[in-house]
Amino acid sequence: MAHMENEQDAGERAGFSPDLERGPDVMDARQSMSSRISGIGSAISSDDSDILGDPDQQPDAGDEWGPQHACYPHLNPHVPLDSPEYINTRIIRVRRDWLLEGDLAPTFSNLYPEILEPAGLSEQEFRRVIQKLNSELVPIFSPYNWRNILDGVLGLATGWLWEDFGFTGVKGRLQNLENWIEQWNKEMEKTVGSEDGTIPPKIVPLKRTGYMTLDIQIPDPEIAPAPPTPGASRGTDGAVHAEPTEPPQHPPAVTVL
Repeated sequence: MAHMENEQDAGERAGFSPDLERGPDVMDARQSMSSRISGIGSAISSDDSDILGDPDQQPDAGDEWGPQHACYPHLNPHVPLDSPEYINTRIIRVRRDWLLEGDLAPTFSNLYPEILEPAGLSEQEFRRVIQKLNSELVPIFSPYNWRNILDGVLGLATGWLWEDFGFTGVKGRLQNLENWIEQWNKEMEKTVGSEDGTIPPKIVPLKRTGYMTLDIQIPDPEIAPAPPTPGASRGTDGAVHAEPTEPPQHPPAVTVL
């Protein structure tokens, strides 16, 4: 007992409370100040920088040309690697719009990537497709839909046999939406694909992307990706050699409604 009291008195003299998870009541002023300074980082890292950062740097890195850009042509992961489609086609990914329904239902952004226009998908048709998908997906996945509530009650009452037999409204409506996408692809193949053997735009089934993105297959626009580190390269002797840089390619614009 005396040993425990001595340890408690020693802890209180050192500035610690009996609650071990609380930590010290008062930190050393020198230690606190040094931790604050180290957390800020180097105030003068170069002659052209200051503590406020680079004023010429864009606040949104998503506008830069790269995989995060709305018009960036991704490799086609929905076809075999040894198929001609893998070489001749690319994927334009339309992101989800979390501001419409949050995580209650998958909805997609109506920002029009202008790279789709040379592929045969106009802005008007693109917005019609987005409006169709969003208007169907919201009532299908909404937990407050009366049919979804009824299916949940019937599934619980039947030991989930109601869902196993496919009687829920979600499965039927999702299949109808997939059929609409397949029909849309056939119409685009008739209208655009009949012109000099052009590869028509094609919507990838939403089940393949997990309803996280809307993938649109287009012909390869042959846009070269931006170099990762332009301006310099390290030679075999270890020295850094400057390389001539080409003017940056301006990516296709994104039209906002």
